[in-house]
Amino acid sequence: MPSDSRPAPRFESAIENADDVAASCAPGGERRISLFAAHDFSATLWDWDGVLVDSRRNFYGAYERVLREEGIVTNPREIFLREGEPTPVLLRAILNRHHIGVDDEKIRQLVIRRREYDFGMGERKLFPAVPRLLKRLRDSGRRNGLVTGSSRNSLYKILQPEQARWFDVIVTADDVTRGKPDPEPFLCATQALGMDPKACIAIENAPFGVQSARAAGCAVIAICSTLSKKDLSDANFVVHDHSELEVLLFGDMQRGDELPVRSGDWQ
Repeated sequence: MPSDSRPAPRFESAIENADDVAASCAPGGERRISLFAAHDFSATLWDWDGVLVDSRRNFYGAYERVLREEGIVTNPREIFLREGEPTPVLLRAILNRHHIGVDDEKIRQLVIRRREYDFGMGERKLFPAVPRLLKRLRDSGRRNGLVTGSSRNSLYKILQPEQARWFDVIVTADDVTRGKPDPEPFLCATQALGMDPKACIAIENAPFGVQSARAAGCAVIAICSTLSKKDLSDANFVVHDHSELEVLLFGDMQRGDELPVRSGDWQ
């Protein structure tokens, strides 16, 4: 097939022509122009839960149990729509939605209980494609950041020291005063990297994370590991799984043993 000689589209953080670029980069399309060919992003900022680590069963299961013990019947979508918020904020929001008032001490106890349930549900592992993706980004001269609503203590129960070295900056709930959807977490990361947010692209899986990154001035790719494309429509691009993410970023996918992981696989 002859190559297309048209210049690759350029766009700012708002990505005004995102639909055109997305069509060009579509994993199933005839043309595969990498996102990095369309715009030379210098850094990729990764969310943790549901993006780098497959915490879906633990994440929802722990919230479901602790809320059920307070008399609340919830569902995965209700919880995952608020993913990215610090745990105390998420719990209080759900409790208030169900007209249950609690004081700060009660929230503190629920946070501890939820954490115990989470880690009692078994080991959480990185998605299989993650190490290769991070290495490809580093080998291409780009920097990696980790931006999570988890506490530093919770993060480092899973993230090993050698894995932490994959990232040039790590921002947790302990490093900010206002969590997602506020832009502070991503602004903190871009400032630590010494980069303009427009030079960074965020990888998220929840609306609050998408809103946070967009408000900071970053472009956003959403991955449907926990929610539908409709729920993530505020992102500049939406991919179904890590395989499509790799094709979008690089225009191809290196061979690996992993299978696509999508939102319905874990339920």
